[in-house]
Amino acid sequence: MAKKPKFLALESLRGFAALAVVLHHFRYGSLLSENAFIRHGYLMVDFFFVLSGFVIALNYANRLSSPADLASFQRRRFWRLYPLHLFTLLVFLGIECLKYVFEQKTGIVSNNPAFVVSDAKAFLANLFLLQGVVLPELGFNIPSWSISVEFWTYLIFALAMGPLRLRMRWCLVLASGAAIILLALEGGRLETDPVFAIIRCIFSFFLGAWAASLNVRFPQKAATPTAAAALVLVASAIWGLGGSRAEILLPPLFALAVVAVANLQEHAGLRRFLEWPFFVWLGTISYSVYLTHSIVGWVVTQGLRFGLKLPTHVASDGDTVLTLGQGFGTLVTLVAMAGVLAVSCLTYRFIERPFLSGWPFGARAVAPRNG
Repeated sequence: MAKKPKFLALESLRGFAALAVVLHHFRYGSLLSENAFIRHGYLMVDFFFVLSGFVIALNYANRLSSPADLASFQRRRFWRLYPLHLFTLLVFLGIECLKYVFEQKTGIVSNNPAFVVSDAKAFLANLFLLQGVVLPELGFNIPSWSISVEFWTYLIFALAMGPLRLRMRWCLVLASGAAIILLALEGGRLETDPVFAIIRCIFSFFLGAWAASLNVRFPQKAATPTAAAALVLVASAIWGLGGSRAEILLPPLFALAVVAVANLQEHAGLRRFLEWPFFVWLGTISYSVYLTHSIVGWVVTQGLRFGLKLPTHVASDGDTVLTLGQGFGTLVTLVAMAGVLAVSCLTYRFIERPFLSGWPFGARAVAPRNG
């Protein structure tokens, strides 16, 4: 493929998506999170899948011709994902140990007792990046389920493009097959149950990969109105269709938005907006934001519960959440998000960056952006 997208605008979109996931999980009664868009923010995970498929296909579709290429590709994917995942897994292992000691000393048992859901089986599944494939109930760092299914979807892509020699149009066939399964067995909902989680990833990832094959033919003059309309449509669809059987329509809309944004002309106002350095920075640290926000959220919640003795209540889904007024809840949300960004700066600098091109003591080839 001769034509390459401008990745900075896509990087910003990745950052916005990560922040939406953070707000979705930060349940402090804030005006920032108590709206339909953020309540359906779990759908941003499917945006990550689409964007990954798009970028990976652009960079690797024609570079997986030998077993050595395949091994190199999967090794690079492993070192891109695993170091930060392992770090957060060990942090959550420490949290479970703290919970156990607290329960033994006080007799107070949390709604999720220590080492019940996050048990030895869950730890081993997380250790081998299988948590989103085999676990009926997620433990430890729950958002990492998407990392596990994406890792194995990378392997499917590499096998399809390499040994099987499939053309890019087969990406649409694989995505369509996954969509049929989701429609038939899940009614069109994008679920995280075992087996369906990886099918969900295959659906969105290969839609993104197929969209990459259209990138070279996309008319740039149509990019700005198409991108603007697609982004508005995406936001409206998340707001209105999330939680319904129609949410399966979101990944195709994500793919349209990604292709259009990738082709924005240099002088386009929308592109200049998306390439604002702060937005690009958010995208750069978005993987850290995604994997560390649960840690920050746990620390903030426990500090408010046991430090300030703030009351809690049981939400409709069974989770214990703090009872906060909207004003204070918004303040707590902003402080927690600032904490996530601060922690993410550190984990990106000291954990992600040294491994971006693989094991830091080996050869350091240049890793493609957004990859």
